[in-house]
Amino acid sequence: HTQLLLAGVYFTFGFVLTNAGFKMGSASFVETLKAAEPISSAGVAVFYKLEQLGREEVASLGGIVVGVAMSTLGHRSSHGKLSRGNDWASSPNLLRNSLVVLAANLCFSFRGLHQKLFRRAPQGSPSLVDDLNIQLRMQQIGVLLLIAPTLFLNGIELSMNLRDIGSILQYC
Repeated sequence: HTQLLLAGVYFTFGFVLTNAGFKMGSASFVETLKAAEPISSAGVAVFYKLEQLGREEVASLGGIVVGVAMSTLGHRSSHGKLSRGNDWASSPNLLRNSLVVLAANLCFSFRGLHQKLFRRAPQGSPSLVDDLNIQLRMQQIGVLLLIAPTLFLNGIELSMNLRDIGSILQYC
């Protein structure tokens, strides 16, 4: 089903981008920006007319915005010094890391969108496919998407490690 395939693709790229964010910056900064994911999910759901936000939901999203903004303004640089509130945007690495993590948030939001659309289709009925099987299918799609690039980029190192494990097992 197309919606399940798209959910799996977005799910996979959400994790790839999240891991790239962790590689590029501090975990605390990445996790702080990841905390803003409900904002993008709500925006996507409203844009595609899957949900309407009430005052309570808007107020809680506002609290997330304030909390994330306050936390990122006090972000510590890699040197352990507090960065000034106005120089975070001038740092290309921090700005790039922010964009990567926000793109990951959007991927997870679109994963949620396509998962909801799959659930609305007859093939996605909870009586036919439970949540565990949807999660399994999304992860299988991710493995299929990433196996070729992983083998291409790391195949030689992987084969050397497997050979080393084989030689170690001979002596056991």
